Amino acid sequence: MAKVLYEGKLKIYGGWKEIGGNCVVVEEGGRKLVFDNGIRFQVLKRVYGGRVTPLGPREMQSLGIIPDAKVYEGAEALYISHGHLDHVGLLYEVPNDVKIVVPRRRIFEATIFEWYGNSNTWLSYVKPKIYAEVADAVELKEDEHGVIAVPVSHSAYPACAYIYQGRDITLFYSGDLRLEPPSLGLVKSLEESLQKLGIDRVDVAVLEGTNFSRGVENFPITAGVFREFMVNALSQFDLVAISIDPLDLEMFQAVIELSKISGREIVVASERLLWAVEEVAERFTQTVSLLGEVSAVTAVGVKYTSLEEVLYDRGNYVIIIEPVALLGVLRKLRLWKGEVDLVGSLAVLTDPEPREAVKEVEEEVAAKWLSMFGFQVYRLRLSGHYHPQNFFDLIRLLNPKELVPIHTEDPAYMIKLFRKAKERLGS
Repeated sequence: MAKVLYEGKLKIYGGWKEIGGNCVVVEEGGRKLVFDNGIRFQVLKRVYGGRVTPLGPREMQSLGIIPDAKVYEGAEALYISHGHLDHVGLLYEVPNDVKIVVPRRRIFEATIFEWYGNSNTWLSYVKPKIYAEVADAVELKEDEHGVIAVPVSHSAYPACAYIYQGRDITLFYSGDLRLEPPSLGLVKSLEESLQKLGIDRVDVAVLEGTNFSRGVENFPITAGVFREFMVNALSQFDLVAISIDPLDLEMFQAVIELSKISGREIVVASERLLWAVEEVAERFTQTVSLLGEVSAVTAVGVKYTSLEEVLYDRGNYVIIIEPVALLGVLRKLRLWKGEVDLVGSLAVLTDPEPREAVKEVEEEVAAKWLSMFGFQVYRLRLSGHYHPQNFFDLIRLLNPKELVPIHTEDPAYMIKLFRKAKERLGS
């Protein structure tokens, strides 16, 4: 059942009173547009688990896990904000006559379409049909549907918010965004983009609120705290291994920049980060290499470094690798060469999103093994979403008449805070 607002002009099919699963429909002025097509993982986890898995998209639609086909009846286009599945969803199910707009098709094809396209599970439906019309979002210019794509910082790169300039309504749809990126220069600030567009007010802001929670949460660290931590870690520990969300190019570049300052080389050992290596290769040719022992990695014009080299001169390297993959390499090494002593080394497990039970269990097991090899293990959450203390800044920038909270468990609190912000700003 959709949440219907503004006399039917705005309908929310996913993301209301829940984190993720965003699907927002705008229908006015003879035009219908859809923003995001997400999987509602909170619903999925209630009905599936272990060997009980989805039979396919039809069943998932019937359970309200993904948008029903009726959502797209009469729609001109679907705008995807970024590559996380709680926003992308199963693009294969989007009707043929609906254009799919993504922040950057080339990167989507190299990442999530490639990763999931050959799956033998329901995840294969993430990739759109071969004959689907998939287009790049038009950045900082209005397209033929009255939509402006605004690049934003997030833990999935590239990411866009969208501004719809309709006949009767101007709407800002945030997707997911943060105001404090870990690396500067990849994405313009939201304030700079809005100034360039000459937009200082919208009618409605459909704004995510991931970090507003009803429960007690470990507060996500800021980008400044993360950089300070890394500078200290790189000066104090021998080998440093760090896990990064494979879509978070901003974090990837930040780690490279900090490692370069400390005089260390980056060794990448995760297949899913190959696209990121290619993105930064020209700027960091001498700093980044690939781990030779990861045989599935394909050459992309950068050098290879062996694990033996890394372990011999461990204070000169930072390994970017998924923790379970790192563990696999070390366990094999232990069988081949006996005891592996890495006392004085550090493993940093980063996660931009709220914790998931399955991931927690996997990381707990990996952390125990890494400790056995001598690693000190830390877990950091550098959020891909703005912090609550940034909320007033967002309201100041957008100056919306109305707020529609989405991607949050506590929309009522956000509305109360919005009213207080409007009073404080005198608008």
